[in-house]
Amino acid sequence: MKRFVTAVVLSLAGLFAGAGVASADVIVAPGQFGHVCSGYKYASGNSALYWQSCAWADNNEVYFTVALGNATGSDWTPSRINVGYYKSGSYVLCGYFTNFTISAHSVRQTPSNACVLSRSRAAYQSVGYPNGGDAAISDTLQVQ
Repeated sequence: MKRFVTAVVLSLAGLFAGAGVASADVIVAPGQFGHVCSGYKYASGNSALYWQSCAWADNNEVYFTVALGNATGSDWTPSRINVGYYKSGSYVLCGYFTNFTISAHSVRQTPSNACVLSRSRAAYQSVGYPNGGDAAISDTLQVQ
C-alpha cells in the first residue's frame, strides 16, 4: 500500500510540475534573429480567405507583417489591411494598406519595410487584419 501511495504522489507531482502557463514565445538573443507568427484567422463565412501576422527580428530591426491567403478562384481586395504591434504591452498602429489585392489561389504579404523599428530590448507581438476581420495577434517575440 505504501508503494501505491508513493507512486500516486510522484505521478501527481510530475503532472502538476509541468502545469505552468503554456507559452509559444520566441526569445531572440543579442546578435541573433528570429520570428513568430499568429495562427490563421478566416473571413466570416468564407474560410478560403485567411490571414496571419508575424513579428521578425534581425541584428538591427524588428519588422511586423501580415500575410493574406486567397484560396478562391477570384481576386480578393480587402478595403483596408491594418498592420500594427504591441511593444511591451502598448499597442501601436503602424499603418494600413488599401488597394492591396491578393490574386486568386495565392498568398501575399505586406512589405516588411512598412512597419519596422530599430531593434531594442522588449516583448513584441504583431497585430494584423483586414477591415471587418478578427485581429491576428502573434505570440510574443522576446528581443534581448
